[in-house]
Amino acid sequence: MRESLTVVTPPAIEPVTVGEAKAYARIDTADDDALIEALITAARTAAEEYTRRSFVARTLKLTLDLPCSGLSAGLSEGVYDLPVSALYGSFPSTIRLPAPPLLSITSVVTHDTANAATTLASSHYFADTAGGRLVFNDTAVLPSNLRPFAACEITYTAGYGATASAVPQPIRTAVLMHAQRMYDERVVCEMPPSCHQLLRQYRVYG
Repeated sequence: MRESLTVVTPPAIEPVTVGEAKAYARIDTADDDALIEALITAARTAAEEYTRRSFVARTLKLTLDLPCSGLSAGLSEGVYDLPVSALYGSFPSTIRLPAPPLLSITSVVTHDTANAATTLASSHYFADTAGGRLVFNDTAVLPSNLRPFAACEITYTAGYGATASAVPQPIRTAVLMHAQRMYDERVVCEMPPSCHQLLRQYRVYG
């Protein structure tokens, strides 16, 4: 099932402040505040890519193609009057939402073969925040004539919370350490091994 993830609304703040970064690196002047702010963002982005997680809350949109059922490979040549689902299948009962932790699901929108959008009622699904996934209820009924590509869009909020203090301290420390390394060397460098050690426990595998 092909999928793509886009950021609808980025995090409003970083997990550490410029003041915290300056205190950690023992920087007394304000001359490089803009640089330090940019390095914090770079360090946070690198840590999120490594852990495959969202730190401070942001809004994401997952776009999914209709899963291929494999039936199309067994059809002989000719013209068939079949619903799209006969060729491409249907969505599973659970859908993993990338970049956890999952906080909430805003909407689930499907698109049919005429490109008409339908917003699914929230009573048809729920957010499994512990498992980081959308779960369709047994009674949920999705439109049957969904287009094969970009058939479903799931908009959701992910992150530890809206405040920097909601982010686990080891993650915040790793961001500080990486930002200081880049400041000292004046180059965008890879995370130090010590950052990997701090972040490894939060990494999403698979």
